[in-house]
Amino acid sequence: MPTSTPKGKTPRLVSTISMALIGASLFLLFLSRDLSEGLQVEWARENLGLVARYVIAMLLGGAIMGYLLASMFGHAGLGGWIWAFIGGLLSTLVAGACGSLIGLLPDLLADGWQAKDLVAILFGFLVLPIAAAEKLGSSVIWLTAVAATHVLSKYERSKLRKRV
Repeated sequence: MPTSTPKGKTPRLVSTISMALIGASLFLLFLSRDLSEGLQVEWARENLGLVARYVIAMLLGGAIMGYLLASMFGHAGLGGWIWAFIGGLLSTLVAGACGSLIGLLPDLLADGWQAKDLVAILFGFLVLPIAAAEKLGSSVIWLTAVAATHVLSKYERSKLRKRV
């Protein structure tokens, strides 16, 4: 009898990838909202490196949280759906702060720690929810992405149970 976990996709991989994509896309949504309401398109072109750094940082923040909270996705019943919603919400909130911290790392290493850095990191908790709450459509897309993560994780869990 095999005692190790079978190789292949796992629910952890599904939630890691899904939450990474959610984190990066919500950051881009937040940024696009700001670009249309005051920041100029030229600013984005001039600071493409900074924009790319934060998109990658939010992608990594979402991946970290998806990996850490993978056990919240893919369980059966109404409780499983509630658990997945809470996991998606926690992942999204903390992914923003993780992404802000990762995005600030080059500045922290160059300048050292400053009090304003804490404000930027704490604001990261709000970046992704603000993006999702800005318009009802983006909230529906977020909820659909979390539901898809839950369903895919449930499918992967069922495949693992059949193999063992």
